[in-house]
Amino acid sequence: MPEELLNYIVFHWVSIIGLLHVSVSFPTAIHVLLYKENERTSLAWIGLVVLSPMLGSLFYWLFGINRIKRSAQKLLPLPHKAEQSYTDNNCDQQHLPENWHSAMVAGLAIHPFSYLAGNRVTSLVNGEEAYPAMINAIHDAKRHIILSSYIFDCDSLGQQFVDALAQAHRRGVTVHVLFDGVGVGYSWRKSDKALKKLGVKTARFLPAISFSSIRFINLRNHRKILCVDGEVAYMGGININKNNLVKSAVHPIDDIHFTVTGPVIDQISQVFVEDWFYATHENIDFPRYVPKTKDTTAPAAVIARVIQDGPDQNYDKIRWTLINALACAQSTVRIMTPYFIPDHTLMTALHGAALRGVSIEIIVPKRSNIPFFDWAIDANIPRIMAHGIRVYRNKRPFDHSKIALIDDIWSFIGSTNWDARSLELNFEINLECYDATLNAQLTEFFTLKKKNAVLVIKSDIEGLPTYKKIRNNFSRLFTPYL
Repeated sequence: MPEELLNYIVFHWVSIIGLLHVSVSFPTAIHVLLYKENERTSLAWIGLVVLSPMLGSLFYWLFGINRIKRSAQKLLPLPHKAEQSYTDNNCDQQHLPENWHSAMVAGLAIHPFSYLAGNRVTSLVNGEEAYPAMINAIHDAKRHIILSSYIFDCDSLGQQFVDALAQAHRRGVTVHVLFDGVGVGYSWRKSDKALKKLGVKTARFLPAISFSSIRFINLRNHRKILCVDGEVAYMGGININKNNLVKSAVHPIDDIHFTVTGPVIDQISQVFVEDWFYATHENIDFPRYVPKTKDTTAPAAVIARVIQDGPDQNYDKIRWTLINALACAQSTVRIMTPYFIPDHTLMTALHGAALRGVSIEIIVPKRSNIPFFDWAIDANIPRIMAHGIRVYRNKRPFDHSKIALIDDIWSFIGSTNWDARSLELNFEINLECYDATLNAQLTEFFTLKKKNAVLVIKSDIEGLPTYKKIRNNFSRLFTPYL
């Protein structure tokens, strides 16, 4: 009997493989049709599933499915979710340009966090400014510290954070540190293990090495959050890595981070509290912001609110926020990002603004840390530059800064890149700000970066050798997966 079965398999192996391929690819394709909202992404997945027997389906089930959205809605208690969610506008918008009033109305419909007045947002350029401020805040902590970082290397710089957090724990401060399940693997020495040995409470968000969570291997918590005592917060794009100390790094990474004070701290801390609950099922009672005596020397004029995004109940919040702001642009749009591979919807919004006569400038690195992204960007540049949009290549080794500035009033800062991973797969946090002074300071930062950048000329891309054009456009096909 076994011999007859073996002979049958040998004789009919082509038909058997074909049947297995159909039996796997057909339900996979149906799942794509039912649960993927983006038509271009759906078509790309179906093509991969059909044209790559078995492998395409395996790739989709590992990387293409989002189970987080339903899980997050079930896990997070409704009373907790409603605690700091708002549906009204708690700030006076009369001093803002009139065209932005409707943007706030739409903004509240997009994401139910109020616009809050009375905040200060201060930029910290590179690790030389960001890390000492963050470590000093940890040393000054009296009650509670929460810290989340996509990458927390246990290098010489990371060890300073480990020591500061451990010292805070020893003097009685409550400390919670959240690591991304994939990002923690960037360092061969694990910072979470070092902290655990010193008694500091840590957790991993979607641990990649767990057999029960391998289905989440393509989802990352990309947020960078530090809140201390409900009094000060730090957020932006900087990971904890010695390469951000650009003056001494072998492979320097430019970046920008921000100090935040004011009532919006409560929204920042809530994002961490929700992430910690998702990872541990444990609630954190983090201190709420308490206004202090008014400081007349440094007016807290920034109207701000948090925009959180991820493949959960907050899916697409950042994309819609950007589209809403671009629709209000009247004079200038300035974008700085390490990866600029926007989808068709965002690109249409940018082109629509350019057609209205809005000046649009985009700064990307001349060379990022991922060549595949650079090739995809090169393939897209002729399309991006349509209708007068100007693209600049920053000549610095690698600039990881992320800011978006519109007109002289609106600023968007945080952890989000302009690519499919950030906008669809990652858990991100950004701050939407209205303030002319902050916008002017960041515009100065943008202008300084532009002085070290080269304007991309369309002929430079069109004059590339044919093999590079093929490579670049082949890379562009995979942008839905990047």
